[in-house]
Amino acid sequence: MSDTPRFRWFRQDQCRLCGRCLQACPVLELPEQAAVAEKKRLLSSSPEASLALRYCVTCNICDRVCPQNAAPYELVLECFDRRANDRGLPYIAKMVLPDEPENIWSALRPLMSRRERDLLTAWDKALEENHEQLILTGFYTNLVPFLADLGVIRDLGLPIAGSEGLWGCGGDTNKMGLIGQTEAVVTLIDRVFQKMAPARVYCFMEAEAAMLTEILPRYYGACFDFEALPLDDLILSRLRSGDIGISKPLGLTVTVHDNCMSRYFNGRPQQVIREILAKTGCHIREMAHNREKALCCGWAATIPTLYTGSGNPFATMAYLLYSLNRRLTEAERTGAEALVTGCPACFLFLTLIKVLTNARIEVFHLLEIVDMAQGGQPVRKAEERCWEILAQSSTLMLNWTLAKKNRRRFFPRPIEAGSPRPPAPASLRDAVKTARFERLYKSRLTQNALVRAMLAAAVRLTARLYQSWLDRQKSCRRRPLRGAP
Repeated sequence: MSDTPRFRWFRQDQCRLCGRCLQACPVLELPEQAAVAEKKRLLSSSPEASLALRYCVTCNICDRVCPQNAAPYELVLECFDRRANDRGLPYIAKMVLPDEPENIWSALRPLMSRRERDLLTAWDKALEENHEQLILTGFYTNLVPFLADLGVIRDLGLPIAGSEGLWGCGGDTNKMGLIGQTEAVVTLIDRVFQKMAPARVYCFMEAEAAMLTEILPRYYGACFDFEALPLDDLILSRLRSGDIGISKPLGLTVTVHDNCMSRYFNGRPQQVIREILAKTGCHIREMAHNREKALCCGWAATIPTLYTGSGNPFATMAYLLYSLNRRLTEAERTGAEALVTGCPACFLFLTLIKVLTNARIEVFHLLEIVDMAQGGQPVRKAEERCWEILAQSSTLMLNWTLAKKNRRRFFPRPIEAGSPRPPAPASLRDAVKTARFERLYKSRLTQNALVRAMLAAAVRLTARLYQSWLDRQKSCRRRPLRGAP
């Protein structure tokens, strides 16, 4: 990178180096002078020296607090993109790229029930049909398809469509800073939706609604002929009208996890989830970081390790566990009985850290709460799915450890702009490994009190050690940077 970089979205001409963006960062929480110094590092010829680039969880709070609307979050994404183009990505990144055989969707589908696989097939076929209105499943919903099989969803009477081949409407590629791939996703989405010709699309994931409504039009020049809204908007509308009736108010004390993309739509999703919970008879206790200041669930903590670390998946997992545990611990401190989120990805990975730490607090998706308040009995499969995710992750880490070729970085292949393609099938060897890990993790060798307690202690210790490491890193940066541009 040159000493005077040119940026695509970040408005360097508007940035006043006030440091407010990195003061507000919930990971760094730097004082003013240190925040200004970190921003200078990020703008220097070696941005990888910046803590902001090394620990960004892509929560986009910095954009919301910038008084100059300079788009500091997009500066981080542009730095990610340059690193990806220069160096490529480490092996662990293949987990979230559906055209790579190591992707999580191909690995988990054989482990799903027949009913779940049938749902996924039906949603994929529905992309070939015309719909005036539809519900779009999306990337991470397709890891927990049982959520779309709830009575509250069936009662909506709308067709459901979606495929991993739509790339989550560019949500992950954009967060990873893969600008070229996200541009290709725009073309792909445009072709698919022109064929379906919907007037309105309700998205299971607020992230995908935000991509379609705000991010892709604003930064990628997309222009879609339909309205995209979070599915929660429709649920609340039906609750208000009485079309969804509450027969069994729950009386649960809950805390709310506001996902990072809920800051779009002017933050409306943050109020919507609370109103829905109130109508189901839940009582809310807020976490210290809530609404506009909410922490990331932790899943996106994997992203900076793709660019600023060695590509070691064990280092990636350490930061992931720290970030997930931090959010779960904050939820536990409220004393609530349950943690509720409207995002399928957050639901899945917050459940994962609950499983790993043996936490008592329950984790619910908002749709499960509504279904229970209607008198339904949701099939609670999330914890089982988490052990399956651990099995696939273990396969990837074993592959990285045993094969030198997997320790080399790779460049993502171009996304084809035709019809959505199903995920690349996993190799037979990897499928066998994952199945064996799954059997181990679900067996009595793992599912016993002693092993679960040891696992929980190890995860909590990893999180504490990482917190100490991060605190030391921040303490070293509390002096202004000398000689920076």
